[in-house]
Amino acid sequence: MSGTVPSKKFVRKELLERRRSLPEDAWLALSSMIVSETLKIAEIDDACSVMVYLSIVSLREVETSNLCRRLHDAGKCLCVPALIDGHIVPVRYRPGDPLASGMFGQPEPTTLSMIDPQELEAVIVPLVGIDAHGYRMGYGKGFYDRFLAGLVDSGYSPCRIGLGFRMQFVSDLPADPWDEPLDYAVHEGGIVQFT
Repeated sequence: MSGTVPSKKFVRKELLERRRSLPEDAWLALSSMIVSETLKIAEIDDACSVMVYLSIVSLREVETSNLCRRLHDAGKCLCVPALIDGHIVPVRYRPGDPLASGMFGQPEPTTLSMIDPQELEAVIVPLVGIDAHGYRMGYGKGFYDRFLAGLVDSGYSPCRIGLGFRMQFVSDLPADPWDEPLDYAVHEGGIVQFT
């Protein structure tokens, strides 16, 4: 990825291929390291209410079931994103709640108990790629960017944390004006703070 700036589509495809190439044992081991690092972030420790994505296993997203258990056991109000009418909505989640496959294969609780987004103190998001400026690349649908921008528009900005493997970190990503930067990104080697 050098020379002329590659397109988002090209970069996304390359980064997804990198992630999908992880063998299961490495994926689980690296995910466990990322969870441990994530729990060191002060804003997570201090938060009462945290939104965490539930991993799409087939895409090798950083596995978050252990993170959800540990946050729940620490007494956090835990929510996960559900897609309702084309928008992310935070819904209450307790580890072990029944799940169904959402529109894009993402796990979602079968019972959707919505939480006021302004109660969220931290939002943990998946990423396909992240650059040195905190700009995240997702799957190209813009759901998280719209969700995070909506919170900012309402005068509220919880801590934004992306989870990814070191192989997903690049120096620069092609960015659009509507891309929402993160406060932190976490990989198996540690925490990167952008703000």
